[in-house]
Amino acid sequence: MKVFYQKGSNWRATPAKLPSEDTILSLSFNNWDDYGVSTTLNAALYVDGKIFFEFGLKLLIENDKYSPKKLNELCESGWDGFFPIPELNYVSVPSDIDFYNSLIAKIGIDEAKNVLNLIRDAGYLKNILKDQNAIKLIGHDDFSTSPLREAGARKAYEDGWKLFNEEVSSIKDFTLNTIRRDGLIEPIRFKFNSDLLPYDINVLIGENGIGKSYTLKSLVEYWLGVDRGSKVALDENQHEPFDHYPNISKLILISYSPFEEFTIDLSKTNLKDKDAYRYFGFRKIIEDLDGNQRVGISRNLPASDSVSSILKSLHDDLKFGSLPNWTYKFETILSVLMSAIDFDFVAFEIIEGFELFNQIPDFSGFLIGEDKKYLKINDHVIQKIDEWNIDLKDCITFESGAVFIKDNKAIEISSGQRLFCYIVVNVVGQIRKDSLVVIDEPELFLHPALEIEFIELLKKVLKAFTSKAILATHSLAITREVPAKCVHVYRKHNGKVEVEYPPFETFGGDMQRISSYVFGDNSITKPFDNWIEEQLAIYDDPQDIIDRLGEELNEEMLIKLLNSRKSNGI
Repeated sequence: MKVFYQKGSNWRATPAKLPSEDTILSLSFNNWDDYGVSTTLNAALYVDGKIFFEFGLKLLIENDKYSPKKLNELCESGWDGFFPIPELNYVSVPSDIDFYNSLIAKIGIDEAKNVLNLIRDAGYLKNILKDQNAIKLIGHDDFSTSPLREAGARKAYEDGWKLFNEEVSSIKDFTLNTIRRDGLIEPIRFKFNSDLLPYDINVLIGENGIGKSYTLKSLVEYWLGVDRGSKVALDENQHEPFDHYPNISKLILISYSPFEEFTIDLSKTNLKDKDAYRYFGFRKIIEDLDGNQRVGISRNLPASDSVSSILKSLHDDLKFGSLPNWTYKFETILSVLMSAIDFDFVAFEIIEGFELFNQIPDFSGFLIGEDKKYLKINDHVIQKIDEWNIDLKDCITFESGAVFIKDNKAIEISSGQRLFCYIVVNVVGQIRKDSLVVIDEPELFLHPALEIEFIELLKKVLKAFTSKAILATHSLAITREVPAKCVHVYRKHNGKVEVEYPPFETFGGDMQRISSYVFGDNSITKPFDNWIEEQLAIYDDPQDIIDRLGEELNEEMLIKLLNSRKSNGI
């Protein structure tokens, strides 16, 4: 397969296909600037005459800070645009690790290796071919400033080459260096790898207002390179946010607290890759007719997001199902949720008065309901919708969310069940291999039994996509499902917050012991203790209190009262 650069200056244009080449990697100009270094090229992988994969290619040329301009100059000097670039040392990094899977799936591994040689893929040349000219250029500051600026490219560089060396990529342990209020650095070591115990979930636990959400916010900003994590801010503070940047492909953050202040989206950031991060919560950006933006809150967002996520899952399955080792998202949603809820299929509520589905024979077998009409959803229905060019925004009630159907009737589930179903659906819709799922206080709308069920479902999703999760919580039930080395306890010592690790195994451990260690229950006076003291002040003999309590006496009361007799010398 050939690689071709098209001379030009229109940075918005998708690279065109050459008339003579139905399968080609086509590149074109882009003027994106990374702190004074410009290496971005628009890139499109054409297969059999159609675009299969569109991405960005970061191409760094030795002794040059403006690659697209340099390529235009070479074309003006007689270069025909076909790679390799003559007489230059250069390396490249794709913006998306799925570029490698796409190549292998569509042209085979041997031809894919040839393409990586043509574009001089940095990870491939360094780790497999040991190309010294490439290694020298990779060591230049401009390489980390531009090609490795954004998260997707860092993941592609670190793990993409492993597909060509029969190695399996996985999320590595990493240390997050947070800056405390006193200016000192608090390193937090996230461990995700163990030969035996399940290290797929890490937990941050501690009292309210102690800094758990601040840690999550720092993680998001540092990994994305926005706000406090931008190059300008990090250089100004001379701060290294990680021991090494986490090799995750996508970060998904979920917070259904009305008081959270996490990054909502990347639309206003100076990042080119806007899909590396996805937020789910109650907040959203609202834009008025004049283009002014503000943050609003909508309780319907989890439901409407679930519809969008199911549609994305189905479209991803249709587009990328041919990739090696693709995990079908919609099947994952159904299999995971059916283990918790008894339903036959998922449907969307049809807008009242919308009759087009009734008029098209292709959809007659997928409509159910009388007062409310529902459309059964699967890959076949989505293909028919695309064939008929139907815009689902015109016919589906997004605010009703994903509807679960049993015996052709919508089933009623609790608000807690509904929310954790939406979380599962939304995570799967956005997840990729080696994603990091971050959830702030998942227990807010779940009772203890649902907390455990939610963790079980989350683990199934993480396993299916070789992904990991970090949860900030107060839940002892959740903490009991996590090994001690993955439990980060936030505690105050002499007015300063420190992160510690339980000196005993929490996985399957005693909840009272976990509670005492995390929250210091033994050192806190409870209303129960105050009541005992008040009664002892009224009655001279604790036995009188015991007698009066009768059947209302429990074991803890009895022990407290009997111990008080000893302390009083009775």
